[in-house]
Amino acid sequence: MVDSVDKRDFHRMNIDSNATVSITGSSETFTARVKDLSATGLQFHTSHQLTEAQPLSVYIEPGKTGITLPFSARVEVIHIEEVVPEKEYTVGCKIVEMLPVE
Repeated sequence: MVDSVDKRDFHRMNIDSNATVSITGSSETFTARVKDLSATGLQFHTSHQLTEAQPLSVYIEPGKTGITLPFSARVEVIHIEEVVPEKEYTVGCKIVEMLPVE
């Protein structure tokens, strides 16, 4: 366990990368901006309204600098914060399963 101020089991890595998010069981996709990533979850910003416990697939696009590698996972929404009412949301997700990157 990492001894940090926020008492998390895993350190969050701050990133700023585009992601494509797919809603499980639907052909609907949207873009998001991933803000942090840890071994068990991630957080992104989006204008797309979601619900708690909603299953999603997230693909993080590799950065141009080569620092951010491609990443693909099935996730579940665990919290949503409305940043700008009905326009912008911060979404926290737990990673359910890592997916192969194609």
